[in-house]
Amino acid sequence: MNKNYDLSITISSYNRDDKVLQTVRRLFESDFTGFQNIELIVVDDGSPRPVKDALAKLEEIPAVIDLRLITQKNAGIGATRNRGFREAQSDLVLFLDDDILLKPATLREISEAHRNAPGAVVFGSYPFITHETESLHQFARHLYGYDAITDEASFEKVNAITSGLLWVDKARLREIGDFYRDDLSIPAAEEYEIIARFHKMGIPIFRAAHICAIHNHHLKLDWLVQQQYKYGMGTAEAFAKYSDITDLESFAELKRKMDGLGKSGAKNLAKVALASGFGRRLLLFYAQKTEKLFQNSNRNFIFGMLASAYFWAGYREGLKRFS
Repeated sequence: MNKNYDLSITISSYNRDDKVLQTVRRLFESDFTGFQNIELIVVDDGSPRPVKDALAKLEEIPAVIDLRLITQKNAGIGATRNRGFREAQSDLVLFLDDDILLKPATLREISEAHRNAPGAVVFGSYPFITHETESLHQFARHLYGYDAITDEASFEKVNAITSGLLWVDKARLREIGDFYRDDLSIPAAEEYEIIARFHKMGIPIFRAAHICAIHNHHLKLDWLVQQQYKYGMGTAEAFAKYSDITDLESFAELKRKMDGLGKSGAKNLAKVALASGFGRRLLLFYAQKTEKLFQNSNRNFIFGMLASAYFWAGYREGLKRFS
């Protein structure tokens, strides 16, 4: 490792030149107190709109930052994040999504967490910058666990991971080789595999409930359910390519639940109907109409039903593609 770098930051990007430029600009506004040299690696995963054109618009690069752009053929999110991990020369590596806006104190908080955290793998939260309605805001807090965000330093051991704001200690992970798997392409698939692999290896994962950034995305209901569809596909990809992840009981239970929805029974048949193309569109139409009428009320039940329908539909599509 190059001990001249206090921190390596790797940003994976695909065709979001506007967002990645905002992410880097916000990063440059960080409080760099205590840092001597920071390595910033931006990996362009074969974007039709090259990231280099976006980065060319940067007015000035802080002296503490050593910026490097890597361009590769499109390989998927797992391989792109892994490329940044391999290239990183510092022991402390921060994975940052290309639509995450850091707060001025975030890097300093991460450095402090690196010194004090009980494990080598830690992640933070990144609530959405804006929401279509307050009802959707309430559901997002519940779905993504943003209710747990706190001002007090807090590290919770979890069987979960989110890669948008994730930092690792490479010096304590030498036995793992690559961090992500290169052959997992759908979002969430690479995270399922990591959770199960690290659990088997006895490597704990911690959530820092007090460290958060901003997800530079306006949350709308139709976008949220499409993300759930992708996560369902990613779940199927992970199960198909790495079947041993079901050695973790929580994943085994999830697989039983997903596979069981296609079986007979009135309740399962109703869920199958809701997860059909027509059922999803009808449920989304109803949810959107009632969301406008009751913008500040608790709509968690109907939103949860909708998200589940899209997740399972994505899971079924993933089984067809990857099995």
